[in-house]
Amino acid sequence: GTDGSGYKNLIVPNGGLRNRYDVNAKEIDDGSGSIRTENNLYMNGPEIFNFTIKAVPVVVNQCLEKNKTNLDEINYVIFHQANLFMIEYLRKKIKIPKEKFYIDMLYTGNTVSATIPIALKNCIDSGVVKKGDKILLVGYGVGYSWGATIVKI
Repeated sequence: GTDGSGYKNLIVPNGGLRNRYDVNAKEIDDGSGSIRTENNLYMNGPEIFNFTIKAVPVVVNQCLEKNKTNLDEINYVIFHQANLFMIEYLRKKIKIPKEKFYIDMLYTGNTVSATIPIALKNCIDSGVVKKGDKILLVGYGVGYSWGATIVKI
């Protein structure tokens, strides 16, 4: 799914087609020591977190129901590697066993749209995921978007 209502929580206001890049953009001090301009990425972390912890458990349950399965029948779970705090929080909230859950923040981290394909390749190459395994893939992020699917290796 997607919900554009939160666009102001993760945005580069200037550049692209929305507004021209402004070489004279005024610097903004957010009060926490970060200085940026409207040409830079802005992310409202708490709002992104709140969106994610609401949307992801719902899409996981919908995916499991649609596929007439449950977490016990899933061999491994790969989430978008947003940040360690968020994915651990979601893992616990959804009650996914640690041994079935992929985390690679140390070596790879958040590569944006590539986190799930990279993670899946790493899991296959390392032997964590084997032929015949059912893998739950869960993505979320840009544009307040989310999705999940189950693949059989």
